[in-house]
Amino acid sequence: MVQICVEGGQRLSGEVELSGSKNAALAVLPAALLCDDECIIHNVPDIADTHTILELMRSAGAKCKFEKGTVFVDARQLSNPHLPEESVKSIRASIYMLGVLLPRLGEVWMTRPGGCNLNRRVNFHVDALMRMGAIMDVDPTEEWLHAYCRNGALRGAEIELDPRWRSVGTTVNVMLAAVLADGVTIIQNAAREPEVVCCANFLKAMGARIEGEGTSRIVIEGVKKLHGCEFSIINDRIEAGTFLIAGAITGGNVSVGPITSSWLSPFLEKLRQAGVEVRINGEWINVQCSNRPKAVSVTTEPYPGFPTDLQPPFVSLLSIADGKSIVTETIHEGRLRYCNELIRMGAKIEVRELSTENGFHLPSVAIIEGVERLYGTDVKACDLRAGAALILAGLAAEGETCVHNAEVVNRGYERFCEKLNSLGAKVSVYSGAESTLQNVQVGEA
Repeated sequence: MVQICVEGGQRLSGEVELSGSKNAALAVLPAALLCDDECIIHNVPDIADTHTILELMRSAGAKCKFEKGTVFVDARQLSNPHLPEESVKSIRASIYMLGVLLPRLGEVWMTRPGGCNLNRRVNFHVDALMRMGAIMDVDPTEEWLHAYCRNGALRGAEIELDPRWRSVGTTVNVMLAAVLADGVTIIQNAAREPEVVCCANFLKAMGARIEGEGTSRIVIEGVKKLHGCEFSIINDRIEAGTFLIAGAITGGNVSVGPITSSWLSPFLEKLRQAGVEVRINGEWINVQCSNRPKAVSVTTEPYPGFPTDLQPPFVSLLSIADGKSIVTETIHEGRLRYCNELIRMGAKIEVRELSTENGFHLPSVAIIEGVERLYGTDVKACDLRAGAALILAGLAAEGETCVHNAEVVNRGYERFCEKLNSLGAKVSVYSGAESTLQNVQVGEA
């Protein structure tokens, strides 16, 4: 296990050069398996989830080499539809292997995908692919899945996603499956996230025919074959937002980039409402916060709304704001579990689940009475974004905060602690015998 310890009270200042997008990389990399050729993909973040998806790709027969932010993929010898259980269970994006191996190999054997425990809906993916002609055999425990195509090929279909969720993962998976399918596929209520657009642009660079990416209606006309290409992944808007909050929560002066600022518009507006000074200079965003933040209310929504992945770090900021804030989570069940850890640090937060629908508790609400200061203590990260939120809270706390189970942070942030320390933070990483955390400097226990 890994423990990250933060000495609070340091005002952060400086620039952060952003890494490639985690969520875009986890869609683009498996998409390279659709091409019976070689692909070169740049700006790939060196994070745990990237290495896991590459392990899955290699298990299917692809040759993958990761070298200084660039991945070389050769999928000409793809042959194995049986995916290793451990890798599938450790990452949510393993579900994308359904969308790429069905058209390439005609079948897939896999266990239930893992990743952060946020009760995300696998049935969205299964239902959509079944509409395209896939047959899904699920064992009684719903832990194992055998997907196959009766005639060896998927067919185009009209897929209407639930407008309340606009699932990013399902949108990506349908795009992946559709580019080599027979006929035309239309995705209604499609996710509009920049990471979806990035994946579509990669597919088009390989010869796919896609229109409407970035809108709620995507049209894919299947082609017979894709060709190799060279492509660069976009930078990570969630990493950008996380470091901007780090600057604000410490009363600092932090710039991040390069990034398209419009991808973060609702988030930046909430920062401004909280009294944070936000300046945009081309592809760089700067925040300064000389006074105590103000309370604001936030509701997470599909893009272009306030991103759910920035909700936990933002709650850390609101926990020391002046006044009462209300944060409503509408995307992921259980995303507010980390609030119990902030309460251990002195935050005053009440979590309420407003309704139950089809077994899911959404939306959920955090009512936050801001306190003047937090206090360092031992806390535990329950998922990736919660881990980042607790580290940010530790930056603002009095004394030392030790975040346990902190290896989850390496799933989504490249050199997170190293970048924080470059801004003036005092963060140490302690690694136990069972730790797999990489890419951060490990302190002496």
